[in-house]
Amino acid sequence: MKAQILAAALLVGTSSFVLAADPGMPMEEPPVGFTWTGGYAGVHIGYGWGDSDFTDDDGWNLTGQTFGVDADGVLGGVQAGYNWQTGSLVVGVEGELGYLNLDGSGLQEDGVFNDTYGVVDGGFYAGLSARVGYAMDRTLLYAKAGGVYYGGEFSLSDVPTIAGPGTLSGSETVGLGYQIGGGIEHAVTDNWTLKLEYAYFDFGSETVTGFDGGGDPWNYSADLYAHTVKIGANFKF
Repeated sequence: MKAQILAAALLVGTSSFVLAADPGMPMEEPPVGFTWTGGYAGVHIGYGWGDSDFTDDDGWNLTGQTFGVDADGVLGGVQAGYNWQTGSLVVGVEGELGYLNLDGSGLQEDGVFNDTYGVVDGGFYAGLSARVGYAMDRTLLYAKAGGVYYGGEFSLSDVPTIAGPGTLSGSETVGLGYQIGGGIEHAVTDNWTLKLEYAYFDFGSETVTGFDGGGDPWNYSADLYAHTVKIGANFKF
């Protein structure tokens, strides 16, 4: 009896081994969910609008007088970054490079000549941000914060027909600032994602020095902040 039981056990074990080793038998793989971990690169396009205040520091027209400049325009560029995912938490770092066409001008009205213009011109921008997000499988909600450099310019000038050419002229690069924002990104496939993002840029204040016809300097303080909305597409490596 014991010999029969042993033989039966050996037969069952041998059959199981053969079935498991048979390459003709399909083996089910456990399902694998989407992961945000990995590098990516892509493009974006959008729109920006903002405001700049010019303050007359030295009394070219009236000391302490401030006037505003509204600026807006399209933006576009490229981005690249890397994400790490653990559970539903996604953290990452992203760099971006593009052109932000913030253009606008405003008039300082001093009650006499009303001829001094402050101008904001567009330029290239570059940013580096940290991202943190919450993943719902293929959809990611995220916030971002970091630094940004803007190559646009503040400039000053007088209207030539009123005060004469070259009466006041000067410019200064906008320079460094910070950005905060957030967005939503969705993986359309395992490699392609689409995103919608808002970001606020604040570049603080710079001193713009204009020179009059005699070469004497006159200083204005100029600041700039902007809101941006953009759509983008990324390829995930």
